[in-house]
Amino acid sequence: MNITGKTTVFTILAHPSSNVVAPLVYNELFRSLGLDMVYIAHDVSPDAIPTTVRSFSAWENLGGFNVTVPHKETVAGLLDGKCPITSRIGVVNTVVRLKDSALYGYNTDGIGALNALGDVKGAKCLVLGAGGAGRSIVDALIHGGASSIYILNRSNERVSRAIDIFGEKRVKIFREDVLGDIDVVVQATSLSDTIPFDLNMERIKKGARCLEIVMRKTAFYERALSLGFEVIPGHRMLFGQTRQNFKLFTGIDISADIIKKAFERIGYAIV
Repeated sequence: MNITGKTTVFTILAHPSSNVVAPLVYNELFRSLGLDMVYIAHDVSPDAIPTTVRSFSAWENLGGFNVTVPHKETVAGLLDGKCPITSRIGVVNTVVRLKDSALYGYNTDGIGALNALGDVKGAKCLVLGAGGAGRSIVDALIHGGASSIYILNRSNERVSRAIDIFGEKRVKIFREDVLGDIDVVVQATSLSDTIPFDLNMERIKKGARCLEIVMRKTAFYERALSLGFEVIPGHRMLFGQTRQNFKLFTGIDISADIIKKAFERIGYAIV
């Protein structure tokens, strides 16, 4: 990769940034397509996010940036414009720097989760976590036709705020007695060493689909495997949203096959 003063730069805001996979994916795509673009990572503490986002507006060769934990909600409030999803749920994961220097935000986490999960029409779902990722996925599950979505979070206050956004018709505070009816579980926290909120996974209905959004094997992932659930790893969600993100960033619509080969070349098989 030949980086020059004309190279268009993309980045991701994270904290920490040590486990982000997006630079590997995008740089492999840029290389394979012969594009004069590069993707790096910014490890930014929460208190420095406002200053960082303001500086991005003046970064002339910045094409855009992704946003991950724990910054998705904060950055959403600092943008010049937002897509309908981001405006509705107050969460952003993809920002494009426009020609007039304005920063315009999108949320593609939901489409990534739905592409990874497959059909959720009529499904009873459990989302672990009521933060930015959790709200994005709840929004997608609603639009995907899920019949009911329960949210489990350490703080019921955050769950109540999510219900205020989505309404009580399909989104509810988790109850233990629904576990035997759950078809889909999404682990939408950043926790990796413990099963979030001491969830009793043995009580979940056999045959449930479990999506882990963390980009490595976690306690939730390993326990779901041991219980015989259909387990979907975090890189499947990233794969499911990369095509849309790439088009937002570059204006180029690439095929799923090109993206699949890029993931495979960096060690993530898409099956």
